[in-house]
Amino acid sequence: MEVQVEDPVRTSAFYRQLFGWTFFDHGPAYSHYLTARLDGRAVADIGPRPPGEPLAGPPSWLVCFAVDSADAAAEKIAKAGGTLLLPPDDVGTHGRFAVASDPVGARFAVWQANEYLGAEVAGVPGSVAWHHCPDTDIEAVTDFYADVFGMSATRVPGRGRGSATLDLDGRPVAGLGAPGGDAPSRMPPSWRVAFGVSDVGAAVAKVVELGGSLLDGPFDTPRGRCALVADEQGTSFEVLAVGAG
Repeated sequence: MEVQVEDPVRTSAFYRQLFGWTFFDHGPAYSHYLTARLDGRAVADIGPRPPGEPLAGPPSWLVCFAVDSADAAAEKIAKAGGTLLLPPDDVGTHGRFAVASDPVGARFAVWQANEYLGAEVAGVPGSVAWHHCPDTDIEAVTDFYADVFGMSATRVPGRGRGSATLDLDGRPVAGLGAPGGDAPSRMPPSWRVAFGVSDVGAAVAKVVELGGSLLDGPFDTPRGRCALVADEQGTSFEVLAVGAG
């Protein structure tokens, strides 16, 4: 899980105050990427936008799927109807990385770990609690994620378009679609990250206090109370009520 922003230091200050993260600077060899840590364990990464990259709206969190081989995953992505946006490349000695989009355009990354494993904690306050792609055509992408990552889809009953979970080894690991949605969204498909919090209302108030904004909610979901917010540079994410773990 990573985001590239204009000012990583300023953004890291926002998340430090919101989630209690500390940060490790990987130095000039890695463009001063910052690894966010919760109680000493890696949670996410914040890095600078590449020089000269055109600004096309606010930054967004990039969901990274762990793979044994980034090159093998890239081949599967192309065969399954996805688009390779950034071919596999080594990130120093940390690992191998590629960026792609699924058949309906939702962007994601694959990460082949070497010295850097990626996130070491999840599902507790201050860490990633869920990933989902709410504005997507479930039928158009379930075969893709099955072919590329070996995930199966389980439909979740609900009104309107409904939703599904992507399951790996019988365990739900991500979601597709928006439960209870009565009308198709006009938003383009995109993966969204939810960070766990102990109190959604308090988290929303803190986001606003730190210069961020409330975009939608709070509302109830099958996974718990949730709200869609944005940080002070406009990067959207969700806060989702979870237990202390």
